Amino acid sequence: MRRVLWAVVGVGVLLALLGLVEFRYVGAPLLGLLIWQVGVASFGSLRRGASYVPDGPPRPVDADQERVTYWCAGCGAEVLLLVRGADTPPRHCGERMAERREVPNRT
Repeated sequence: MRRVLWAVVGVGVLLALLGLVEFRYVGAPLLGLLIWQVGVASFGSLRRGASYVPDGPPRPVDADQERVTYWCAGCGAEVLLLVRGADTPPRHCGERMAERREVPNRT
């Protein structure tokens, strides 16, 4: 199917370059096809789901052993981690947050 589509596109562009057909009659369907492909790809990504959703069940974090916080360098927001869903740090302000681990001082 793709070979036939590319053959039709090639013939249309060739006819437009030779001056036998106006370019707008070739360009408009190609632009429509491009818009259609982008729309189908966008809806396909919604159907597949987000890749950042954790696969396994969330694991509780033991605050007595270590305290895990995430810090946003853009705005200074800080998040305390109570339940770990994935190993990747969360995003805030469009960037990944910096992970900080604090071990309690036991004397």
